[in-house]
Amino acid sequence: MSVLHKSEIARFREQQALEEEAMRLAFSGFAITARHDFIAARMQRGGERILQLIAEGKHEEAQVLMNSENWGVEEAVEKKSESDA
Repeated sequence: MSVLHKSEIARFREQQALEEEAMRLAFSGFAITARHDFIAARMQRGGERILQLIAEGKHEEAQVLMNSENWGVEEAVEKKSESDA
């Protein structure tokens, strides 16, 4: 709130207007989305990596990936791109 308010009522009205605008944008504004097949493919790669680690006997590493939010998919992509370079 960059404007100095003359009263608590003015501050409340501005806050209410900002919240209404945020709600309107949430329902009709742009949203970042991904196609379902891209998401499924990424999770498939993550699952395959976890199964590979288990097969290699690296159970602790597999457990860490399973507990991560994205199954370490981005980390594996970064490592692969570094090794390709």
